[in-house]
Amino acid sequence: MGLASPEEIAEFERICREYPEVLEARDAFERSLEQRTMEQVVDPPASVREKVFARIGGEKMPIRRQVESKSEQPGATGLVISMRRTRFVAAASVVLLLGSALLNYYYYSQYKVFSSKYDQLVQEQGRMASSNQGLQTKLEEYESTLGLIKDPAMTIVKMPSIPNSPGPNSLTTVYWNTKTHDVYLLVNNLPFPAAGKQYQLWALVNGKPVDAGIFEINQDSINLVKMKNIPQAQAFAITLENRGGSPTPTMSAMYVLGKVS
Repeated sequence: MGLASPEEIAEFERICREYPEVLEARDAFERSLEQRTMEQVVDPPASVREKVFARIGGEKMPIRRQVESKSEQPGATGLVISMRRTRFVAAASVVLLLGSALLNYYYYSQYKVFSSKYDQLVQEQGRMASSNQGLQTKLEEYESTLGLIKDPAMTIVKMPSIPNSPGPNSLTTVYWNTKTHDVYLLVNNLPFPAAGKQYQLWALVNGKPVDAGIFEINQDSINLVKMKNIPQAQAFAITLENRGGSPTPTMSAMYVLGKVS
């Protein structure tokens, strides 16, 4: 009836073909609208009928002819056309509304799916970036450690566990630069200290222990830990002290010891 564009009509027909429930809803609405319209039809007053009968001869027409006569009245033709027009417009409006609702639901569902996939991709990208950053950090640690170890002035002091050590499988390595006197410690294997305790490195200089610093254990990294500068030493050892360190080593809590070659 001119209320929809050709594109909308074509889309409406396509939806009806694709979704049987839409077609069924359209047909059901059309039948309901037609039924309600017919129920509201008003018969002409009896006086009008009598005048008509009097004009054509005074005889009553058969019931079937009466019904046909009603439809032939000038006002009836317009009423039928109006009814059909109203029924079509209303049905088209309802079906278009249903089609629009279905399309909106479909596009909204697709939006939710793609939105969820997009969020997953963003999270995965974040995890990959974090993983790459972790790998980059470890690579930098490896390169830094390798550069220190390859220095010709670096003396390597292996420190295995001593007899009666609290940690029989303990092992650490000291890298001591004889030119710069820088000391680096690599923890190969040490038990995690108890609460309130901390490991401390000692340098034995002319038979006397010299504090070389305290350190934490990080099993996830092979990075060398820089300790205190030591000008000279004959050996290195590690003891377990109260957190914060001690001015003198606890000999009963010595884990490892290594002599400088």
